[in-house]
Amino acid sequence: MKVILKKTAKEFGVPVSEVRSEIDKAIEIGLSDPDPAVQEKWKTIPCIGDKPTAEELIAWAYSQIKNQSVS
Repeated sequence: MKVILKKTAKEFGVPVSEVRSEIDKAIEIGLSDPDPAVQEKWKTIPCIGDKPTAEELIAWAYSQIKNQSVS
């Protein structure tokens, strides 16, 4: 996951901490969506804590994309 964060940071010319911060903001926005269907989708993301970390979200998103390309 660190490689993905570093590549993204380099591509946008920002520090890795900013990439992680923006992903964290997106997670917060997603988790606060009032739509029950969106809430259910967020619950499918495996995470250790109350909400996924940037790395957990990236890993989950990667697995979703990988599974779609296999189908």
